[in-house]
Amino acid sequence: MNMMSDQSVVVGSSSELMNDDGAYLGPSVRCVLFRLQKEVYGIQVKKIREVLKVGTIRQVPGSDAQVLGVINVRGVIVTVIDARRTLGLAPKPIDQHSRIIIVEIDAEHTLGFLVDFVMEVKDIPEQKFEPMVSVKDTASRYIQGIAHFQDQVIILIDVESLFAASDIEFSDELL
Repeated sequence: MNMMSDQSVVVGSSSELMNDDGAYLGPSVRCVLFRLQKEVYGIQVKKIREVLKVGTIRQVPGSDAQVLGVINVRGVIVTVIDARRTLGLAPKPIDQHSRIIIVEIDAEHTLGFLVDFVMEVKDIPEQKFEPMVSVKDTASRYIQGIAHFQDQVIILIDVESLFAASDIEFSDELL
C-alpha cells in the first residue's frame, strides 16, 4: 500500500511536471483516466498492462456478482470484473465505448477491469492528490486519493487494496 500515514499520500513519481508558464509543479503520477458514470477515475500507468476493446467474456458459474467472467488474452485466461459493481455503482450495459483495462496485481496475477470509457493518459502532480478517508465496508477503501487538476476531479484507484480487500480470490483453476 502506498499510504505513508492517514494524512499523506505517496503515489510514486513517474516524471517531473511543468505548467504552461514553465513553472515547476513537482513530481507527477502518470495515470490512465477513465469514466464511470460522470466521474473521472485514474489508475497508475505502471499497474496497467494494456487496454482492450470488449470482446467475448465467458461467464463463470457461481462467481461473485462483480465478476463478469473470463477472457483469453493471448493464451492467458484473465478474470474480468465490473468496475461499476466493485465501486458500488449501478451496472451499465456494455457498449462500443466500454473497455477492459488489464491491470497487473503482481507478477503472477492480472485482472480485467471493465470501465465505461477510457479517456487519456495524463501526468498529474503528486501535490494535487489529497488522501481519502476510507471506511472498511465501502468502496472508499479502494480510493487512494482525489486530485483537483485542470478543472477535473480525478479519483485515483488503489489497485493493491482494490484486489487485496475484494471478495475476488485468485484460483489456480481459473488462472
